[in-house]
Amino acid sequence: MVYQVEVDFGFTVGPVMPADQEGAAGDGQRYAEMIDDCRFGHSLGFSSVWSLEHHFTDYYPSPSPLTFLSHVAGACPGLGLGACVIVLPWYEPVRFAEDVAMISLLSDADLHLGLGRGVAKIEYDARNLDMGHSRELFKEVYEIADGLLTGQPFKYDGNHFTIPRDISLRPGPNRDRIHMYGAVNNPGTAERMAEMGLVIMCTSASPFQQNADSIKAWKRVIAAKGGKTDVNIPLWAHCFIGDTEEEAKEEATEYLVNFFRSVIDHYETYLNPWQGMDTYEHNVEQMQRMEAMADPANIPPFLEHQLVGTPKQVADKVAQYAAIGITQLAINTAQPGRPLENRRASMERFAREVAPEFSTDFVVAAE
Repeated sequence: MVYQVEVDFGFTVGPVMPADQEGAAGDGQRYAEMIDDCRFGHSLGFSSVWSLEHHFTDYYPSPSPLTFLSHVAGACPGLGLGACVIVLPWYEPVRFAEDVAMISLLSDADLHLGLGRGVAKIEYDARNLDMGHSRELFKEVYEIADGLLTGQPFKYDGNHFTIPRDISLRPGPNRDRIHMYGAVNNPGTAERMAEMGLVIMCTSASPFQQNADSIKAWKRVIAAKGGKTDVNIPLWAHCFIGDTEEEAKEEATEYLVNFFRSVIDHYETYLNPWQGMDTYEHNVEQMQRMEAMADPANIPPFLEHQLVGTPKQVADKVAQYAAIGITQLAINTAQPGRPLENRRASMERFAREVAPEFSTDFVVAAE
């Protein structure tokens, strides 16, 4: 192990590939290929797979991560199950806790749940929910789910949800397998997650230094509360590996342009739907950055904090993330329109030429 630091590696999947058919048949084909991607990543030695949640558009149309992950639990025994992220304000909290409890028993591996409050207005409008209440809804749904998942009798009295009498989950959850993380994109959000007692999850959509500052802010608040700061902190990042840096960057630019264009369409950035919402300032900044990167000329700075380059360059970037406190890294090769052969080539090269530098337990089973 060259870098003298342990990092756990997972991968993301999504229904991003072109299909031979339209409508339900095409979506079924996409989901079947996602399961095949899970089997492929599992065979390479990755410890976990991470699914996204989005609704109503072609941007990662996977509206129920828990449904998908329960299927993966049967298809890939032993593979850890992750979500990046589940949008808590859209969930009825008791049912959410029950679903998590069931998966914790149906799977024989850990369940890693990244939790967020959502940014796309179309996804709020469809539920007739006011985005201005998203922060309150997130907090209450999390508090209820966390309380119920202790397995102990629990009741709750909030502004949006009330459980008027003690209830206990049946089935009883395997809490040792359940890990919940609050998604962050700035230090202020990291501090709020720390106040709630949530470990944070980062994303490479934010600049590297912003993630470093968020981790520092989270640890500072947790330490002041007397909590444990030596914990697992996950992050996901786009991954493109080539024989040369130029080759990897050329591929990354091609497919990330598609990614950012789909971001614009899904989040309707051109409408600035967050205008006047004082809890979404940082999201507006992030979306403006992503909107600009639909122009290939603006992508190069973004690539500097992605896993893009030769295997050695990618390993150096993993080490940089490990140095700021990231202990679990999910590589994302699932960009819209990226061909199967291309994304799996990067997955395999990462497994064979990068991951072993950080994990003595990493074994590539596929030949």
